[in-house]
Amino acid sequence: GDGAGAAAEAGAALALDPLDEAAHRLHLRGLDADGQRSAALAAHARFAAALRRELGVAPEPETRALADALRGARPARGAAAPAPGADSRPVIAVLPFDDLSEAAGDMFADGIVEEITGALSRVRDFDVIARQSAFALRGEALTVEDAAVRLGASYLVEGSVRRAGERVRISVQLVRGADGHTLWSERFDDRLDDLFDLQDRIAAQVAGQLAPSLRAAEIARARTAPPENRSAYELTLTALPHFWAHRKEENARAIELLDAALARDPAHGPALAYRAWALAQQPVYMWSDDPAADQAAAQQAIDAAIPKMGQHAPSLVAVCAALALAGHDMADAKSYVDRALGLDPNNAWGWMRLGWCHVYSGEPDEALAAFRRAEALSPLDPFRFNMIFGRSICARMTGDHEGSIRLIEEGMRANPGVTWAYRLLTAEYMLAGRPDKAHEAAAALKRHYPYVTLGYLRACLPPLEHMIHEEYMATFARTGIPGD
Repeated sequence: GDGAGAAAEAGAALALDPLDEAAHRLHLRGLDADGQRSAALAAHARFAAALRRELGVAPEPETRALADALRGARPARGAAAPAPGADSRPVIAVLPFDDLSEAAGDMFADGIVEEITGALSRVRDFDVIARQSAFALRGEALTVEDAAVRLGASYLVEGSVRRAGERVRISVQLVRGADGHTLWSERFDDRLDDLFDLQDRIAAQVAGQLAPSLRAAEIARARTAPPENRSAYELTLTALPHFWAHRKEENARAIELLDAALARDPAHGPALAYRAWALAQQPVYMWSDDPAADQAAAQQAIDAAIPKMGQHAPSLVAVCAALALAGHDMADAKSYVDRALGLDPNNAWGWMRLGWCHVYSGEPDEALAAFRRAEALSPLDPFRFNMIFGRSICARMTGDHEGSIRLIEEGMRANPGVTWAYRLLTAEYMLAGRPDKAHEAAAALKRHYPYVTLGYLRACLPPLEHMIHEEYMATFARTGIPGD
């Protein structure tokens, strides 16, 4: 009956281990018994933030149920799976995989699940339920919806493992907790050479391919909210498809939505970072009326984003991209993507931007390896065309101009609206000794960008690119593009 005493003892236990959930629950109950419900909810908010920061996981279902009860919102058993709040990240749980092998029972499937859970926890775009909580449901005949409610998860990952000799087949799917709808599924075939290496490979592939699918599901969910009711988080999500479309009017729309997100929350780190990247795209892709002014605006946006992005890997990638496109210090730009990949080594956009950093530094072999890693992690990525263009620049840097041309054309087929790529094609045809085709590409470039001049092209290119591509600029003067 001594609530204050109980809270004090639980607080002493938390001082020894600040992430002990059993002690935290006792602390909440003690504070509540002492009439300090507001203090209990504040303590829970701090504890949940510490779990995300230190371990990349969400509180266990029992802890979350207790917090809901303190708020007076205890969910009824059998209620719909929780959707993420307007300002919160989604919650995902990886369920135990079915082991369909003849010699099941050696914990191989559990090891795969543990590695996938760990890889997903580094993504930082969603909270991941601790493995022990998901495994507590093993053996219970639960529907997807019931499992989601029990775990407090908005999305579930489930799968199976089958081995035959040295061959391994792993099937994985992402399902929506509210209705069990499958959002993504994939099958991975591999060989059981080194057990731990195999687990690492599979975990990397699952995390790399699942994250974009979950992002797409969250974008679709955010779009169901009326625009006037969308939070900063939801407005940032809905900006992304416009951002990666790589068209003048779409990029402008992305900036509008990110501005609206910052009107809701001026300190929202992802919105600040993506806005910097979008602004830096304006001159580089020839959408700008005043390239120098847009580069300066991008730099101001970068300065605003850096103090607010914390350890959020996608925001670090976005700032790297903005610095590479609008800045003058490649080491500075690269430091941000290095941090991002240290936090989430399966971030496809991080590998893509690392590839471009190597391009601007004149390192084609390192760039090519990074671009290939990005494509392997996210083969259907909306930015895949940019990864292909990156590989085309690597081919140019090694003298393979015909290979570069093939890759540019492949990238343009992957995103047919990317008309600025005629700039790449014009230069490659001229460097390949095919002036007739170069003039055709230049005519297409002028048709889409009638205001293009040599001076405008030079002003639009990333400042860092000027250091290594003077011969690239010289090709345009020979194709009829007017001077300054």
